[in-house]
Amino acid sequence: MRIAVFVAGQGRQVGMLSPDGLRVTPFDVPAEVARRGALPLVEAASRGEPLPALASSSFAVADVRLEAPLPLPRRNLWCVGRNYHAHAQELAGSVFKNNAADTMEWPIVFSKVPECVVGPADTVQLPAAAISQQIDYEAELAVVIGMGGKNISREAAMSHVYGYTIVNDVTARDVQMRHQQWDMGKS
Repeated sequence: MRIAVFVAGQGRQVGMLSPDGLRVTPFDVPAEVARRGALPLVEAASRGEPLPALASSSFAVADVRLEAPLPLPRRNLWCVGRNYHAHAQELAGSVFKNNAADTMEWPIVFSKVPECVVGPADTVQLPAAAISQQIDYEAELAVVIGMGGKNISREAAMSHVYGYTIVNDVTARDVQMRHQQWDMGKS
């Protein structure tokens, strides 16, 4: 199942994509619920509730404006840096080159502020040239956590995952390296 947040006609809607990805059928939810994107669906699933009913009509994806699936996150987005070996090797000579910590055992965790979320057709607001001269971007996999927890076992971890999406991770590398803190350069 693929969920999409989109604008068609009168405001934001949340719906399900057809298997071929060419059409989207909105869920039958009030506008106030749809305003929050897919977040109400994630919250309902964490309570064991089913998906809302689908509307009787659908839209061609080519005729709608796709938006971020979670346009209004409740809090910061938590991210893991140097999250695969080849990327960690690539960064070894630049960002945090003096950090000898084993990132497999001690992952680098940082956050992005909710206000940095934009949709696929939205303009990314970059810092002024006086602040950053080195903007970088990477495609990343985002894991949407549907059910909270603490000290979750490896075996139970996937039961807490609601779904996946993709993220354009935009970074002001020079800002990030000035203080060796990732949050400012990543938000």
